[in-house]
Amino acid sequence: MSAVELRGFGWRHAGRKRWAVRGVDLRIEAGERVLLLGPSGAGKSTLLAALAGLLPEDSGEQEGTVEIDGLDPRKARERVGIVFQDPEAQLVMARCGDDVAFGLENRGVPTEEIWPRVDEALRRVGFPYHRGRLTAALSGGEQQRLALAGALALRPALLLLDEPTANLDPAGAALVREAVASALDADTTLILVEHRVAEALPLVDRVV
Repeated sequence: MSAVELRGFGWRHAGRKRWAVRGVDLRIEAGERVLLLGPSGAGKSTLLAALAGLLPEDSGEQEGTVEIDGLDPRKARERVGIVFQDPEAQLVMARCGDDVAFGLENRGVPTEEIWPRVDEALRRVGFPYHRGRLTAALSGGEQQRLALAGALALRPALLLLDEPTANLDPAGAALVREAVASALDADTTLILVEHRVAEALPLVDRVV
């Protein structure tokens, strides 16, 4: 379980005059599930990128602090999984099983553990195909469930979902929400960015 704390957090991308996000004070307890709201351009995606440790120090200017269990997110990456708006931006392998295995291999998970964890993650998100299915043959909703499986296979203590249904039709979006609801462990901390607020509320404990 991972707790998140931001104190006066702000980030300005290199070469920009305007801050992407600024003055954020937020505490999320371990195991809590939170819906993060704000208008387009408010910096929600930047905040999630910061929590995922995806903002290199030389790529911009930071104010305040952001911590996961007291650590800089760049030192806590193994605790965090993230799913973006566009699943095609995350899928890197030709076959579905290989794609889920990619992150595990990068983290040095023993070979004998990889495929059981891949199969478990695919099952948890209700993925309808065998792991040999080509990623190019998937619908948008299926791609997003595969991306979610890739994040869950890492067994993150903190899961970040950045508008995971934004590019999907209502049916595909519903399937992704069902996958999130059924796949999360009880002690996983969740931060969700989603504009379909009414549909997202059953997934969370509170809105910030």
